[in-house]
Amino acid sequence: MIKLMEVITTQERTRYTYVGIFFVSFFIYLLFSHQMPITDPVESNYTLTAKEMVQTSDWLSPRIYGNVWYDKPIFFYWLTALSFKLFGFSDLAARLVPALFAAFGLAFIYWFVRNVSGRLTAFIATMILGTSLEYVILAKLIITDMVFFVFNSTALAFFYLGYSKLPDKKRWYLGMYISLALAVLTKGPVGLLLPGLVILIFIGLQRKWNELKEISIPIGILLFAGIALPWYGAMYVVHGADFLKTFFGVHNYLRATVSEHPKDNVIFYYFIVFFLTMLPWSAVAAKAILRGYKDLRSKTSPLVLFCLIWSSTYFLFYSLMATKYITYIFPILFPISIVTGLYLTQVLSKGDTRTLAYWCGIPSLLLVIGYIVIAKHYLSGFDLAITITSLLAVILFMCWQIKGKETKQIFGLLCFSQISFFIILSMFVFPAITNDRSGKDMSSVIADLKGSTVGMYQFYSTSSVYYTGKVAVKLQQQNEINSEKVESLDWSKKYTMPAQTLDEFVGTNKEHSVIIVPEKMIRKFMYEAKILNPKLINTVDGFSYYTFDAS
Repeated sequence: MIKLMEVITTQERTRYTYVGIFFVSFFIYLLFSHQMPITDPVESNYTLTAKEMVQTSDWLSPRIYGNVWYDKPIFFYWLTALSFKLFGFSDLAARLVPALFAAFGLAFIYWFVRNVSGRLTAFIATMILGTSLEYVILAKLIITDMVFFVFNSTALAFFYLGYSKLPDKKRWYLGMYISLALAVLTKGPVGLLLPGLVILIFIGLQRKWNELKEISIPIGILLFAGIALPWYGAMYVVHGADFLKTFFGVHNYLRATVSEHPKDNVIFYYFIVFFLTMLPWSAVAAKAILRGYKDLRSKTSPLVLFCLIWSSTYFLFYSLMATKYITYIFPILFPISIVTGLYLTQVLSKGDTRTLAYWCGIPSLLLVIGYIVIAKHYLSGFDLAITITSLLAVILFMCWQIKGKETKQIFGLLCFSQISFFIILSMFVFPAITNDRSGKDMSSVIADLKGSTVGMYQFYSTSSVYYTGKVAVKLQQQNEINSEKVESLDWSKKYTMPAQTLDEFVGTNKEHSVIIVPEKMIRKFMYEAKILNPKLINTVDGFSYYTFDAS
């Protein structure tokens, strides 16, 4: 009876740990999000699409500027639109979904690692993941990557649990199929392709091909098809070949074969991204990965092999793709955090403070210097002073507390410092950065231009459209507009905002047209518009507003 009570108590304590991780991290990630306006060019696309979904009650076809938009599948739009539906159109409601999924991701990695390794490793892996630079940033950014990260991670983790012959393995494989379906609904075919590739390579290296029969559960396949395919089928029925050509052609095939940003298409791109992504744990993570590959010779735990295959497959796949984005290899943070957690468990158990100081402590200090440089770029006056003072105060507290502490306590202090830095950044720096990249201030100026048709010269602020509800016209050269009308696969197919030349725009409604010009484009604009007699009416935050005489 006493033993049974102890088991129940342990289970309850474990449950409280999961819940605590979720709610504490959710609170921290959402903290001060209401001060962060929607930014251009990426966040605004998702928020405006979700807003139009609510306003039009069309929950099938994503729309932006009133036009159907095939950039991403539907699931992230559904989540963001649901948040708007429940809490209204606000910056906080828009940032609710990534914070929610980031918190779930931490609770999940703790649960998973605790089941396959142990509590200490689970805690370390959770802290590494939750305080890594890209994770804390994407916990606030309104893009698909955090949601995809969770579904991708749960799919492969559920596979590993089933493969490891945990009780009721069929349940884990069914969970894998559901997660794969939601990943495909969030990001597209890559949500099935990459996890499937990881699973095949792992099974092949383990030489356990019979496991493929175990995975091939008819009800699991039906679950996948029933969740993932109906939206794709409905979109084809409603929009036909245009959906296939734009979604699969431009946003999948073209992305893989033609670089959207040619300057980033270099083989070492993701080595740099990995270093930035994992800060301040980049150095120790690299050391852990090298140790993991070295230990494979001694037939170490299949968990290490699985995590290394997982991270390597994603890294190589995206390195070979023509288009490269910083967030593409974000899913490898889950397996790398586990490998690093396993390595640091050994370091802490040995009391190896030297490794912790050199490989974790020094990068942490360098990261703080980076934070100060960024703060000086975006802040001034009292905000800058309080930010730098707060960052230095955390460092001084660390130096004061670290003397005489055991290795585990030092690691805990390092984690505490990273959480403190994130809260300070969320309070001061992140709002300043988002304000600099948002059209929210511009939208208040546009709102005062009642009855005017707004043109944006050689740029476009989707966030201002989101805030004002007034769709502006992008003013381009004729050859740029013509290229967007070409029927072949081209990156211009991504953009669906209305576009005109300057002459067309002013000629259509000269009396009530206003043109917004960035400071760096004023000379070019004045040369092109000189015969139209532009009249400056306002200059705010680096943008000039021009109108025209009716004569």
